[in-house]
Amino acid sequence: MGNVIGIANQKGGVGKTTLALHLAVGLARRGQRIIVVDADPQGNLTSWLLDGQTSDGMFRLLVVAEQPVRTIQFLRKWNVGLLPGNYRTGEAMTMLAAVGRLGEIPSRIRPLADVADHVLMDMPPSRSPGFTELLSACDWIVVPTQLERLALEGVGLMAQAAVELRRNGHGPRLLGIVPNMTRTRTNEHKAQMEDLVLAFGSVVWPPLPLTIKVTEAASFGTTLYDHAPSEKVTQRMELIVNRLQEAINGR
Repeated sequence: MGNVIGIANQKGGVGKTTLALHLAVGLARRGQRIIVVDADPQGNLTSWLLDGQTSDGMFRLLVVAEQPVRTIQFLRKWNVGLLPGNYRTGEAMTMLAAVGRLGEIPSRIRPLADVADHVLMDMPPSRSPGFTELLSACDWIVVPTQLERLALEGVGLMAQAAVELRRNGHGPRLLGIVPNMTRTRTNEHKAQMEDLVLAFGSVVWPPLPLTIKVTEAASFGTTLYDHAPSEKVTQRMELIVNRLQEAINGR
């Protein structure tokens, strides 16, 4: 049985989708069976992987109650399974909230771990309906963050949310924190990085530098592994994949 790993931060714009996609593809390149879940109503992960197309797999999973494996699209190009989502994911959460059925969400998501080594979920903003229930479906969370005050506050809030969920039942543990879009040569980012490591220690993984290569890869419908294999950001991403595997194997 595999793990469900949520990629989450209360603050938006910190690179959740980029990290979820590259962790999924990076693990798949190492022979792991991977399912990536687009749980964000923006549907950016789905659009990236399907070259601008959209699909309402999450809506069908949550509202129509289709079998989880029937909602997955296997993408041979990436060797990953995708549970796609779009704006209808938000509709699904609103509908479930209206009839008091948000609590069913974990039981819809968890079976995906029966057919994969890792299920990676690109999480919605934490203030949206269904966020807590999606989070409770996870075994682990990885928190991307910018080295800025509001984003770093989101790291602490995510860690606290996980602790509270575990007190009340099933909840994830903090697996890793990924500083993203960093400029560690600047005094601000260097100081913020030092504070982050001081607060969380070895849970802080290698920082990803700010680069246009990520935007280019998304525009071309590809990944850093193919678009910029020799760039520093890609090498750092490989280190992060290593850390994820080591952290899970060590627990």
